[in-house]
Amino acid sequence: DVLEYGCDRSERARLDLERLAMRSLRYELDPDTDPRTLSETERHFVSEDYKVEAVEAMSTQQLVDVIFSRPTVDIRRSFRDTGFTARYRFEPLTNVLFTRDQQIVTGKGVVMARMRSDQRVHEVELMQFVWGKLGIVPVGQIVAPGYLEGGDFIAAGDVALIGVGLRSNEEAVRQLCEQDLLGHRRVAVVKDNFEQHQDRMHLDCICSLLSANCVLLAEDVIGESCPKRRLVDEYELVEDELDGDEGWGRYRCVKSNVELGAYFEHHGYNVIPVPREEQLKYACNCLNLGGGSPVLSCHHLSAKRLAKDSRFDGDVRFVAFEEVTAMYGSLHCCSQVLR
Repeated sequence: DVLEYGCDRSERARLDLERLAMRSLRYELDPDTDPRTLSETERHFVSEDYKVEAVEAMSTQQLVDVIFSRPTVDIRRSFRDTGFTARYRFEPLTNVLFTRDQQIVTGKGVVMARMRSDQRVHEVELMQFVWGKLGIVPVGQIVAPGYLEGGDFIAAGDVALIGVGLRSNEEAVRQLCEQDLLGHRRVAVVKDNFEQHQDRMHLDCICSLLSANCVLLAEDVIGESCPKRRLVDEYELVEDELDGDEGWGRYRCVKSNVELGAYFEHHGYNVIPVPREEQLKYACNCLNLGGGSPVLSCHHLSAKRLAKDSRFDGDVRFVAFEEVTAMYGSLHCCSQVLR
């Protein structure tokens, strides 16, 4: 709906959507065909001009279909009356519903991410287009060699927790700090040094902040002696720019290799452990909407246990989400909170 919005009454909105579709559509000449042998008429059908003609003739819904399916049209001679025949390949944006990954929202605003998976890299451009349609200008973007996916970012008041390991890396955290894109007094870099498994590819797969003093944490990453433990390096904002040995930008490293559960407890959180079999079914991937709203959980047993836990004084609501968890994501994965 956001992509289509305004196209029925604004030529500018329609033109912007056409340009996005142009970048999503490719025409390629069959490599066995020597382009020098093409007539001027034939060359037109593999030219940018022809692609413009095709895109301009599409309906708004067809443009959206092109953007989501990312087709490549392979053109080859047919040696018949049609002149050419076409074959089609697609690179669809099948994971774009997981809207927490293409960007993060910090105390400074929206920062566009850089995805580790080749299959998802084009989602960032799409979401940047969506933010523009909503009138929101991102304050920055992660560039190579940095990688950052939104599932590794959790804002918790004056601290930003950023997971690094399988998907995001420390280079991205350095860029956030040096370019002053965070707006948080402290940065907790949560290092996955010992596991890096697809089942827990992001920080929000093992950790969920339920309130200002309560956190869910996967049971088998808790403890100094745990083989799968996560370790935290904490950076704190200071007045003056630092050199490279002391920190990043104005963020000085003040703690190193603190076990994650102990880190939360030191900062006043009650740590509620989640059994591995429940974590693997996304029990840690809760959605906290704040403002007194119930925490949303996709795991019924875990939600009931949380409601009974005296350390958690909020409310929790179970949401059946099996169609999405079957695609390896859950409630928090499908969200993006602006404030």
